[in-house]
Amino acid sequence: MRRSAFCVLFLMAVAPAVMGQGITGFTGGSLYGSYSGSLAPGDVIGFRFTVSAPYTVASLGVYNADTNGLTSSHQVGIWDGTQTLIASVTVDPATGTPIGNWTYASITPVTLMPGQTYTAGAAYTTDDDDSYISGASAVTTDPVVTWLNAVYPTAGDLGFVYPGLDSSPTSGGRFGPNFTDEVVPVELQSFTIE
Repeated sequence: MRRSAFCVLFLMAVAPAVMGQGITGFTGGSLYGSYSGSLAPGDVIGFRFTVSAPYTVASLGVYNADTNGLTSSHQVGIWDGTQTLIASVTVDPATGTPIGNWTYASITPVTLMPGQTYTAGAAYTTDDDDSYISGASAVTTDPVVTWLNAVYPTAGDLGFVYPGLDSSPTSGGRFGPNFTDEVVPVELQSFTIE
């Protein structure tokens, strides 16, 4: 009787170890539905930050931990130091992925580099039930990410545009947008069949 051995390769989906979030938590603050208090097109709020090592962003998210969770779609983006939008997506409550206090949508990955200041922003209007946190007293981040200060729009009702004004770091953060690092979704496995 002849026995033969051969190797079979296959892809096996594996759960991501732990998806790293840029903002991992904060304390304090109050819920707000929009910055200017008017209806659509709304305003973009968020925060400026830097990274200490290359950081690949794979998804963008919006805060969902108010009393109803995420109920409406929100545009979320990251702008570089030249105010160029380098990543954006619309996060939808029906198709987004909840992780902790945020709901995320995947993007084409973009790598952020040290030596630049970036801005994360999410659009909010008062014609939905969703809220962001304003005036948080403390923030924790991924070890590579450094939170600098909160940002808000230069005028009300500008829609999804770069939030051009800075809050002082001591005035607390505005937390609506967030982002995650890249996760490898599959692992190459091999075994021998005899």
